[in-house]
Amino acid sequence: MAQGHRVDAEAPGIGLPAWRLLVDGLREAVAVVDPTDTVALVNPAAVELYPDLSPGDRLTVAARRQDMGDGWTACYLDPPVGWDTAFLDEALRRLSAATDRPDTLRAIVELALAHLADQCAVIVPAPRGRVEWWFGAKGSGEVARARTTRQSAGVVTGLLDVLDGAVGHAEFGQEATPDLPVDFGEPGSAHAVPLIRNGASLGTLVLIRRVPREPFTAAEVESVRRYGDHAARALEAATRHGEQSRVVEVLRADLLPSTLPDVPGTLLAAGYHPAARRAGVGGDFYDVHLREDGTATFVLGDVCGNGLEAAVHSGRVRRSLHTLLLVEQRPAQLLYLLNAALVAAGSKLFTTLVVGTLAQTDDGGLRLTVASGGHPPPVVLRANGTVEEVVARGGIVGVLSDVRFQETSVVVKPGETMLLYSDGITEARAESDREELFGEERLQAVVGECAGLRADATVDVVRRAVFDWLGPSEHDDITLLAVQAAPTG
Repeated sequence: MAQGHRVDAEAPGIGLPAWRLLVDGLREAVAVVDPTDTVALVNPAAVELYPDLSPGDRLTVAARRQDMGDGWTACYLDPPVGWDTAFLDEALRRLSAATDRPDTLRAIVELALAHLADQCAVIVPAPRGRVEWWFGAKGSGEVARARTTRQSAGVVTGLLDVLDGAVGHAEFGQEATPDLPVDFGEPGSAHAVPLIRNGASLGTLVLIRRVPREPFTAAEVESVRRYGDHAARALEAATRHGEQSRVVEVLRADLLPSTLPDVPGTLLAAGYHPAARRAGVGGDFYDVHLREDGTATFVLGDVCGNGLEAAVHSGRVRRSLHTLLLVEQRPAQLLYLLNAALVAAGSKLFTTLVVGTLAQTDDGGLRLTVASGGHPPPVVLRANGTVEEVVARGGIVGVLSDVRFQETSVVVKPGETMLLYSDGITEARAESDREELFGEERLQAVVGECAGLRADATVDVVRRAVFDWLGPSEHDDITLLAVQAAPTG
């Protein structure tokens, strides 16, 4: 009979289905009895408290009674003797708030020490046939951690049966356990329950009493079992959260910009500030690919939008470019090939980007050749503070098959810098007036103040100017890449 409810009994007036609707939503444990004290129905909270109480049983549990008329009585059941409902409520609140697996295991031990036992251990499976122990003692102030082989846990008779979920609970003890981090004491001093979720055992909760006491009562065993249910639910959630976090970190690492390489005769610096700060990734990207002959290809791009969808698409663009560089290094031709690849793949997001190559000149400068796919033009900072736009016209990438790209070349002398940037900089809105943009003129003025600075200092000056302009306001993805001919002397 599902949930112990009887649905076929009827009586004059309100019938049992109606009473069930009234009491099922109550947090208190309620049983409805007839004039002979025979249980007619129990609500879910009562099933939690007394799993063996079923319709047709005589009610023998202490309860506060309320006459409901028509011969029916609502009985608000008292908890079993030894059942600490306040503790279980506290445990549920604390464990439900835990998302980190180590913190969850630590909390399981600490709560048990505060309310249930003198010593506590949680034993969970570990890689390579080992088990992990989280354990502590009342008054120790800390929860320790250790690992042993699974076989060593078999020294304690019955422990592996609980760990595997083969039995619902067991009492045991062992006078000497030299190979284990926990001393289980005299026989009968330890009580263990499996931590089971969805039919799978996640580990074992072991409670140990050190001072002379009576054996665990039936009510205490039930209280421990209920605490084990809370612990298993929290451990499963924390484990799942940890696995998801690790997957996200692996995927996120593939979407983050690569470390800038050491390019002969060149100083490189970058700034990367996604709009989605919590995710840490966005639609902007940059890369520098060094070749064996000391030349390099650099790129800075911006996928439409921001957040994870844009970041995933930027990852596709970056991987496509990396592959295309095996067969083509000319910037404009790279953009033609990239555009064809993205259109053929059914790209739904357009991309703007600047692709360039760099090679050293005989006087220690750099020859920079760039092509643009609908991206804001890079600027070159000359030694005298003059700022020049490097215009290379081209259409947006990844949308239309019929699109054109141009190349242009510029030479920078030692100490001079080309700065690539995303439109998150020029379109940054002022804190004081959200209609006013940072703009290209303000950007060039800030860059002009960086004459004589190294690449990393130039990026830092521009970045601080933009964020001072924004204040605490939200912003689009903001990315900078500085390519500088290494100063001489």
